[in-house]
Amino acid sequence: MIPILAGYIADAIAGRAALAPVMISALVSNSPDILGTKAGTGFLGAILIGFAGGYLVKWINTWKIPKDLRPIMPIFVIPLLGTAILSGAFIYLLGGPISWLMTALEAMLKSLSANPSTSILLGGIIGLMVASDMGGPINKVAFLFGVASITANTPQIMGMVACCVAVPPLTVGISTLINGKNYSKDEKSAALPAVLMGLIGITEGTIPSATANPKRVFPSILIGSAVAGAMGAIFKITDVVPHGGPIVGVLGATNNLLLFLLAIVIGVTAGVVVMTVLQNRAVKKGKANLD
Repeated sequence: MIPILAGYIADAIAGRAALAPVMISALVSNSPDILGTKAGTGFLGAILIGFAGGYLVKWINTWKIPKDLRPIMPIFVIPLLGTAILSGAFIYLLGGPISWLMTALEAMLKSLSANPSTSILLGGIIGLMVASDMGGPINKVAFLFGVASITANTPQIMGMVACCVAVPPLTVGISTLINGKNYSKDEKSAALPAVLMGLIGITEGTIPSATANPKRVFPSILIGSAVAGAMGAIFKITDVVPHGGPIVGVLGATNNLLLFLLAIVIGVTAGVVVMTVLQNRAVKKGKANLD
């Protein structure tokens, strides 16, 4: 999945010519033996190499190449040159630091999960990670740690993740629906889709609101998601499938449906309260765009 993720990020930027160099380089970046590290660069490396490779190939495509040589660019020159540049950058420069960052994050999470007295702290940290970039690399580290916990017979970590992922979209959606007069028309139109995406555990449903209103959305979803993760730890929620949100509880993947839903409700309530206070304050000061 690492090369596939990286390759199609690059494909979205520069087209099919970027697939080969980026996929090969992503495979290299996730090979500890080649990098000389204890672990690969994981999803962080895949996202970085996908964007870097996409824009590299896009830049190469702007070169003024003789007409007779253009046909060989996407099938010979770009794959070889792109692979050499990207793989070289990760082998000699970027691979070590990114691998260290991934290893440090995983080690921190494992250390917290090994001690029952720190499980509440772990739940809060997972909540912060899930909400911090809404499906991005930090979110993916927490999510994959939860998925790995299922196979390691510690599904309570995935349970914390499952509680958190629904909170950001539900927070922004419900906040907007109940306090509609203080939001713009575009924000109100995005509210119901956000709620629906939250119910099926898709954190990315928060992105439109977070993009338009980051100063008020991010504090709200970070607090709400951290609270939900901590409550998931307190209630000892487990989740045996690699997904989250109310849908997994309804389908029987959690150990206690009522407590699972309660953890989500408490997290969403905390987030909604924070977002409502911040939004109302912004409206009073004339800092909110209601057009």
